[in-house]
Amino acid sequence: MQTWWISFFPILMLCIILALHRRETKQYIAARVAKQKGEPEMYKIAQRYIGKEVLLDTVASGSYDGVIREVVDNAVVLDKNGRQTVVNLDYVIRLREYPRNKRGKKKAVIAD
Repeated sequence: MQTWWISFFPILMLCIILALHRRETKQYIAARVAKQKGEPEMYKIAQRYIGKEVLLDTVASGSYDGVIREVVDNAVVLDKNGRQTVVNLDYVIRLREYPRNKRGKKKAVIAD
């Protein structure tokens, strides 16, 4: 009876486990590097709105409004009533200009 496969099987399993672990490690490193660099699309979009009054919707279902003063290092500085708020662009889902009605006034109720 051949028993060579009994010694070969654990070595094969070890190789498979190490290959899966290596692939997961590469994916983790790539995701971490992408997060550190920030999302360039949202950074570019935020730069277009500098000086305009905007609404920012974030991941945690929070929303911020104010005038964008500057976009620095993957963060947005909002100014509202003399107070400044800094929002990380990694957590921003939607960025839009503040809605206005036909007369140019701000809408009181924003339904989205």
